[in-house]
Amino acid sequence: MFTTVLIIIFVLASSSQFAISSSFATSPSNMGREAEALLEWKASVDNHSQFQLSSWVGNVPCQWVGISCNNFSSISQINLIGSALKGTLHTFSFSCLHSLVSLDLSNNLLFGTIPSHLGSLSELIYLNLSVNHLSGRIPSELCQLTSLRILDLQENNITGSIPHQLGSLNLLNLLSLYSKNLTSSIPVSIGNFSNLIILNLSENKLSGSIPHQLGKLNFLNELYLYNNCLIGSIPKSVGNLSNIIILSLANNKLSESIPQEVGNLTSLWSLHLLGNFLTSSIPACLGNLGNLIILALSENKLSGSICNEIVMLRSLTFLYLHENNLSGSILTSIVNLGNLSVLYLNDNTLSGPIPQEIGKLGSLCELSLYSNNLSGPIPTSVGNLTNLLAYTMEVNEKCDVYSFGVVTLEVIMGKHPGDLISLLSSSSSSSATTSTAHGILLKDVLDQRLEPPRNQATRIVVSVAKFAFACLETNPQSHPTMQQIFRELSIERSPLS
Repeated sequence: MFTTVLIIIFVLASSSQFAISSSFATSPSNMGREAEALLEWKASVDNHSQFQLSSWVGNVPCQWVGISCNNFSSISQINLIGSALKGTLHTFSFSCLHSLVSLDLSNNLLFGTIPSHLGSLSELIYLNLSVNHLSGRIPSELCQLTSLRILDLQENNITGSIPHQLGSLNLLNLLSLYSKNLTSSIPVSIGNFSNLIILNLSENKLSGSIPHQLGKLNFLNELYLYNNCLIGSIPKSVGNLSNIIILSLANNKLSESIPQEVGNLTSLWSLHLLGNFLTSSIPACLGNLGNLIILALSENKLSGSICNEIVMLRSLTFLYLHENNLSGSILTSIVNLGNLSVLYLNDNTLSGPIPQEIGKLGSLCELSLYSNNLSGPIPTSVGNLTNLLAYTMEVNEKCDVYSFGVVTLEVIMGKHPGDLISLLSSSSSSSATTSTAHGILLKDVLDQRLEPPRNQATRIVVSVAKFAFACLETNPQSHPTMQQIFRELSIERSPLS
C-alpha cells in the first residue's frame, strides 16, 4: 500500500510539473470545446450525478469542481474520486482534452465499456478507473497512451484477455487489473514493462504458465498473481527480481519445487506461495531472505523436514507451514525466531516432542500444532506464552495488529523499527499515561531518503502512522482490531489509497 502511495505521489507531482511546463497555449475557442465536452458528458449522467457537478456551468472549466488547469488555462487534471457518479463514458469527448495528464474517476458507479477513444489522450500520465462497474474488454487502443505511468482498472467487471499491445507502455510504474474475470494467459509482452514497480493481476481467471519474461522487470517491488488458475512451475527468472519486497503467487495450480533462485530475493518482506501443488522440500536457500517478515507455504505438498535455515530469518513474524507433508521434529532452534507472532504447523506428519524452547517465543499470539504425530507432554514452558494464553478468540483478532504496526513502521521509516519499539516500550513502563504516538513527531520517523508527503498525502500518512503506534501499545487490550483498522482506513480512502 505504501509503495503505491509513494508512486502515485511521485507521478502526480510529475504530472503537475508537466502540466505547468506544457507548451500548449489554449485559445478561447479550444477552452470552449473543452467546456462543451465536459458539459455534454455531464448531461449524460443521472440526476444525482448532475447535482454533484452543479458547479459545471458556463465556459470556464478551470473553476469547476474536480477540474485543474495548466498555466495556459487548458484542462490538465480531472479528479472526481468517490463522487457517486453514475453513467457511462461513451459521450465523453476525450479527444478535445489535448493537455490532460491525469484522469481519476475511481470509486464511482460508472458502467458500460471502457471507450477506445481514451487512447487519444496522448499526454496522459495517470489513468484510474478503479472501483466502478465497468465491463467488457480492455481496449487495445490504450497502448497509444505511451506517456502513461499509472494504469489502474481494478475492481470492475472487465472480461477477456490482457491485450498484448499494452506491452508498448514501457513507462508504466503501476499496472493493476484485479478484476475477477480476466481470462487467457499472461502475455509475454509484460516483460517490456521495464519501469514497472507494482504489478497486480490477482483475483482473475488467468491460466497458463507464468512467463519467464517477468524476470526482466528489474524495478519491480510488488508482484500479485494470487487467486488465478496459473499452472506449471515458478520460473527461475523470478530470482532476477532483486528489488522485489512482496511476491504473492498464492492459490493457483503451480507445481514442482520452489526454485533455488528465490533465495536471491534478499529484499523480500513477504513470500506467499500457499494454496498450490508445490512439491519437494523447503529449500535451504530461503535462509538467505534476512528481511522476510511473512513466509506462507501452507496448503501445498511439501515434504521432508523443516530446514534449519528457516531459523536464520530473524525478522520473521508470520510462519505458515500447515497442511503439507512435512515430517521430522519441530526445531529446538526455533527459539531464534524471537519476533514470531504466528506459527502454524498443523496438518503435517511432524513427530517427537514439542520442544521446551517454544516457550521462549514471547511474541507468539497464535500457535497451531494439531493433526501431527507429536508425542510427550505439553511442555510447561508454554505457560510463558502470556500473549497466547491470555487471549480468547475475540482478543486473538488483535494478535496480528502488533505485527501490522511493526511492518507499517518499517515501510514508513525505511528500516526495521526495533530501536523505536524499544523506546516506546521504555516510555510506557516509566509513565502511567502515554499518548498514542508518545509525543513522537511524524517527521522524526519518516524515511529521510524520500521527499516528505504533502497536502492530502500528509493526512493519510499521519493517520496510518497513528494506527501503527496504537498497534504497538504495551497493553494488548489497548490495541485496535484489524477490523477497526480496515474500517478506519476505508473511510480515509482517497486518490492516494
